[in-house]
Amino acid sequence: MQLIIQGLYSYQEKQTIDFTKLTAANLFGIFGTVGSGKSSILEAITFAIYGRTDRLNLSGDNRYYNMMNLKSNELLIDFVFETGKEQTAYRATVKGKRNGKNFEDVKALNRSAYRKNGNEWIPIEVAELEQAIGLSYDNFKRTIIIPQGQFQEFLQLGNKDRTQMMKELFNLGKFEFYYKVTALENKNNAQKQNIEGQLQQLGSVDAEQLKQFKSQLEQLENELKEQNTKLAEYQKSEEELRKLQDLAKRKSEAEKAYKSLQEQEPVVKQLEQKVSRFEQCVIQFKHLLDGLKSTNEKVQIREKQLQQDEEKLKLQENEIGTLNKKLEALKPAYEKREELKQKAEELGRLIQMKTLEQTISKENERLEKGTQVCTEYEKNLEQLKTQKQELEALIKVSKGKMPDLELLAAVKTWYTEKHLLEKELPVILKELDENQKATSTLQNSVDKLLEEAGIGKLPEIEYSSIVQILQDKTKKAKEKQKVLNEQESHFRVKAQLKAYSENLEEGAPCPLCGALHHPDVLKTEDLNDTLLKLSAEKQASEKEQEQLSDWISRINLLKKQQEMIHQQKNALLQKQKAQLERIEAHAKKFVWENYRVETELVKAFQEARRIQGELKKQDDLLEKLGKDIDKKGNDFKRFQVEVDKIRTVLTVQQTELKTLENQLRLIKAETYQEVKIEQIEAEKSKLQKEHNQLEKSFTEITQQITEKSKLRDTLYGGVQAGKKELEQDKQSLEKLKQQTKEQLEKSTYNSIDEVTAILSEQFNPDQEKQRIAHFKDQFLRAKSLLEQLQKDIGERVYDQDAHQKLNADIALLKEQLVRKNQEQGKIAEQLKKLQKDLESQAALRKELEKLELRAENLKTMKSLFKASGFVNYISSVYLQNLCNAANDRFFQLTRQKLSLEITPDNNFQVRDFMNGGKIRSVKTLSGGQTFQAALSLALALADNIQKITESNQNFFFLDEGFGSLDKESLGVVFDTLKSLRKENRIVGVISHVEEMQQEIDVHLRIDNHEERGSRIWASWME
Repeated sequence: MQLIIQGLYSYQEKQTIDFTKLTAANLFGIFGTVGSGKSSILEAITFAIYGRTDRLNLSGDNRYYNMMNLKSNELLIDFVFETGKEQTAYRATVKGKRNGKNFEDVKALNRSAYRKNGNEWIPIEVAELEQAIGLSYDNFKRTIIIPQGQFQEFLQLGNKDRTQMMKELFNLGKFEFYYKVTALENKNNAQKQNIEGQLQQLGSVDAEQLKQFKSQLEQLENELKEQNTKLAEYQKSEEELRKLQDLAKRKSEAEKAYKSLQEQEPVVKQLEQKVSRFEQCVIQFKHLLDGLKSTNEKVQIREKQLQQDEEKLKLQENEIGTLNKKLEALKPAYEKREELKQKAEELGRLIQMKTLEQTISKENERLEKGTQVCTEYEKNLEQLKTQKQELEALIKVSKGKMPDLELLAAVKTWYTEKHLLEKELPVILKELDENQKATSTLQNSVDKLLEEAGIGKLPEIEYSSIVQILQDKTKKAKEKQKVLNEQESHFRVKAQLKAYSENLEEGAPCPLCGALHHPDVLKTEDLNDTLLKLSAEKQASEKEQEQLSDWISRINLLKKQQEMIHQQKNALLQKQKAQLERIEAHAKKFVWENYRVETELVKAFQEARRIQGELKKQDDLLEKLGKDIDKKGNDFKRFQVEVDKIRTVLTVQQTELKTLENQLRLIKAETYQEVKIEQIEAEKSKLQKEHNQLEKSFTEITQQITEKSKLRDTLYGGVQAGKKELEQDKQSLEKLKQQTKEQLEKSTYNSIDEVTAILSEQFNPDQEKQRIAHFKDQFLRAKSLLEQLQKDIGERVYDQDAHQKLNADIALLKEQLVRKNQEQGKIAEQLKKLQKDLESQAALRKELEKLELRAENLKTMKSLFKASGFVNYISSVYLQNLCNAANDRFFQLTRQKLSLEITPDNNFQVRDFMNGGKIRSVKTLSGGQTFQAALSLALALADNIQKITESNQNFFFLDEGFGSLDKESLGVVFDTLKSLRKENRIVGVISHVEEMQQEIDVHLRIDNHEERGSRIWASWME
């Protein structure tokens, strides 16, 4: 297992923890002052695996910014571990970077996961890490890595939370059957209700009704056959009368239509004459009148337009004359404009020259300073190189004085192991002494119990004899109880018979035998006092049996304690012997005569540390000198480059200044020697504006003259063309007037006004022609229809009364048929439904019986699994097993004084054997006892987790605030932790308490340096 941290919280530089040597010691520690970064190691592991941390929330705490070290721009967590039956290797990495442009912007950290296959790391989903471990984040913190302040959480959890934890840890959800049974019950009830509803809908079904329905159906079919034949005859007669009625009605309507059309005939003929006269007028005059109108309008428009164009032409000629005068006045200045432009350009060159002169002056100053700095840097660089050579020689001398650290480490390891072995002997002797005290305490408890039971003291603790005596007493008490029960039953029967006899009346039947005569009625005394006395004796007997049962339980418990104490004593004696043998064997391994006295080893280590300290200071100084030399050398080169650049720039600028001076023609540089650049700029700007204004004015006037000349020419051409077209239109108008006059003389009309009046009427000849043609067509059709209808009717006469009577008879007959058809359908449907209902009823009743039987079974199952009862029961079993496993350790740690028990509501309580085995709350335990109880439970949990995950390593990490414990409680903690060395498990402890560091030899020490952040030091490297 290995962990690499960089840029996380107080860890600035990359730090690597190889847990191999730590786990080899079984019990190891991680120590440091408050805020040094101890707990950050556990947080790095949990964040790498689960992506979660209790210290910072995902939202609201700006988590990623606050997780990253403020002096770091990158964050790295690289955690390698093994888990599972095959000890498969997994790797979890976390990487992040700070935004270079925004210091507070740290994007979400990138988490990756890998599984080792051979020598390659295969990428996997990060969720597979949690699956491989087999624990949720919360349960991981409760059983494997326990964060600070949460060590006692499992001991103090509520029933609900602890049960939920047990369900998650041991996959007890598979025993949650209540909801499945409820779903089955709901489904079964729904099916049962459905079938019951169907049976209710069926109602009572009688098989005898089938015969009645069949007889009625046969009779109705015969009656329907006769009435259908009669209806067909009536319908045939009615159809003939209906046809005759229709012909008579149509003849009457045809006569009316023909008469109406005869009355309209004179009006239609008059309309024909009007249409003929209108069409003649249109042919002869309409085109001439339309031509006169349009030509006259065109002449008027042309005359008006010609007048407007002549006025515009005159206006344009006046404006062109005015612009020509302005242009002539501007020409002399315009022709000299280039001289203004050239002078402005030379003023610009003069400004460049003055700017260059200022720049050259500044560059000369820079060149002088740069040359001086380069000289000083070169001198300092030579001095630093000399100091470095002297320091390297001094370091070589110090390294020669360094003792053999590997040899010293081996000697220190021997002494460390020697001290560990020697420390165990007092512990074993103390445990033997406590074992003897426990034996005495046990004897006192037995004597007290014998005194309570009234047995008296025995020469030795013979548990079998005591139990036999108590069992004999219990047997006698049970026999007495049996006799009392029989007596009570006898007297209660007599009391009941007395109650019956007192209620007997002559002539009334006896409730027992039914007899009406009662010649010899039972006479007895009052039994209530006797029954009360028997009840009191029974209660006393039951209480005695309970007391005897309690004494037997207690004596069995004391017997078990005696066996445990005896086994512990044998184990301690064997352990003492083995420890002495190990001490003797270890002493034979010593081969370093120079360090036979341990103080010599201490002095050697002190000398080594002193030399290491000097070497470190010299190395740091050498490193600093090297960095200073590199920096000075780089600065010297950089300054030299800058000085060369200044010389080059000066040469270029001086050449450019000479070139600009040679380009001056119209002005002299000496004239402007005392003039400021701002004044020259103002003069240059004035000349440029004057030049630009001349060009702009001349161009604008020229452009205006050109545009107005084009418009004048266009207007002149339009005027000439308009005059010519106006003359042509006038000639056309006169020609049309002459043609109209000639046509009027040839026609039958008296004047042109008459023609105009006719044509101006709102009259549509085509529409009127269609009306005339439509009328003629209607007239012919009406005459033809009337003749045809007269022929079809002939001599027949329609009788309306006979027709109405026949229709009434048909309607009555149809109504009768409908009723009988409905009755027939109803009976047929009832017959069909009755047959179907009989079949359905039988099937439904059979299915209902099955469902009711299933409902009873499901009800029984539901009561078993209600409110997670079955799961809670299984959880209680697991919790009891866990408690038993924890007690194996807790009972020994407390010197057989305390044990843990489970209450009916799945909470923990303590049985105190120092106080007669009474029960008390876990909250009454001292700090050290609470630690022992919580540790025992946590280790038992870890054992179970190891079995579930099939891991070969039993790993347990504790980050506990030991600083809150008093001295006595700390002593209990030390003894407890030391006892773990004898077990095949790995326990890591994080603490800032100095006493803890003295008790745990193999450890890491964390320092938080102000400049370099948290750094890790191993105890075996000190």
